[in-house]
Amino acid sequence: MGVRVIVEDEIPWRDGSEMVEDGKVLRAHSRFPIAHFETGPWFGRAKYDPGMRVEAHWHPCNEVLYITQGELTVGGEAYKAGTALAIDEGTVYGPLVAGPEGAEFLTIRDKQPQGVMKPENAPKRA
Repeated sequence: MGVRVIVEDEIPWRDGSEMVEDGKVLRAHSRFPIAHFETGPWFGRAKYDPGMRVEAHWHPCNEVLYITQGELTVGGEAYKAGTALAIDEGTVYGPLVAGPEGAEFLTIRDKQPQGVMKPENAPKRA
């Protein structure tokens, strides 16, 4: 318990998902986790190269995406910096596509995300 201080610049960027488009490799970069606790919340940051695409997926946790730079299209709807998307646990969303200048966003989750889950494995909704 207590106060924990985390300096984001001390956490290196990691390369994550990648795709090839017109012979160019596009990547998603991340600083995860910036802060996390045994029981939540979990906080990180992502940076997508221009045109980077991450297919539809879900997480077994509640999540807020807050776009800080550029533009991010989610499920065909474009969102600019200053937009937050609140996503309920088990909700399939995406694809995520970075705009022409790329996209950066913060992600806050109520617990450890356990990775990216495929849509076909999403929980059934009533």
